[in-house]
Amino acid sequence: MIRIGIIGFDTSHAIEFTKRINHVDISEDQWVYGAKVTVGYPGGPSNFADENVIAQRTQLLKGFGVEIVDSAEEIIGEVDAVMLEQQEGALHFKSAKPFIENGIPLFIDKPFTCSVADAKKIFELAYSYKTPVFSASSLRYALEIQSLKSKRDLGEVLGAETYSPAILHPKKPGPLQLRYSWCRNAICHYGGLDVKLSDVSTKMTGTLSSVYGVTNV
Repeated sequence: MIRIGIIGFDTSHAIEFTKRINHVDISEDQWVYGAKVTVGYPGGPSNFADENVIAQRTQLLKGFGVEIVDSAEEIIGEVDAVMLEQQEGALHFKSAKPFIENGIPLFIDKPFTCSVADAKKIFELAYSYKTPVFSASSLRYALEIQSLKSKRDLGEVLGAETYSPAILHPKKPGPLQLRYSWCRNAICHYGGLDVKLSDVSTKMTGTLSSVYGVTNV
C-alpha cells in the first residue's frame, strides 16, 4: 500500500482526490486502488480560500482517516509519495524542494508553476536527486473523452472548441483557466496561461481550436 501525503487544502482537489484514493463518500466506480492518503498539511494562509473553508476541509479529511500535521516537514519519513495541491503555483518550487531532496515522488497539481524559471528549477532539482516529479490533468482520461476518441466513424478530428471559467486573479499567471482536453494528439492543458492556446494547438497538433472564457464580471 502506497502511503500518500497531501499538502494544500485551498482546493477541492484535496478532498476529491482523497475520496477516491481512500474509498470514502464516493461511488465504487471512482475508487483508485493500491494507495491511501494517510497524512495532510493544510498549507498555511491562502489567497484562494478563506480560513473557514480550509478548516472545513481539514475536518472532512480527518473524517476520511487522514492525520493532520502542523508543517510539511512532518510528512517527510511518513509517506511514500506526496501530492502538492496548493493553488498558488508561485509557491510550488519552495514547497516541492524538501520532498525532492528527500527522494519522495511528487505530484504537483495545476498550475505546475507560475513561471518557466520555476518549472526548470523543479525539474533540474528532481533530475539531480533522481526523484520522480510529474503534473497532469485528469481530463484526458475522462470517460467522455476516451469514448469520443474511440468513435472511429466520426472520422479525423480537425479541431476543437473549448469553454472554461475566465478567472481574473492577481496570483494567476494568466487571465484564463483553460481546460483543453483533446485534439488529434491528446494535447492537454489545465491551468493559468498567457499565450494564445489556439496558436499552440495549431502548431503542435495540426488542429484548429477556439477557446472561450466565461466570467461573471
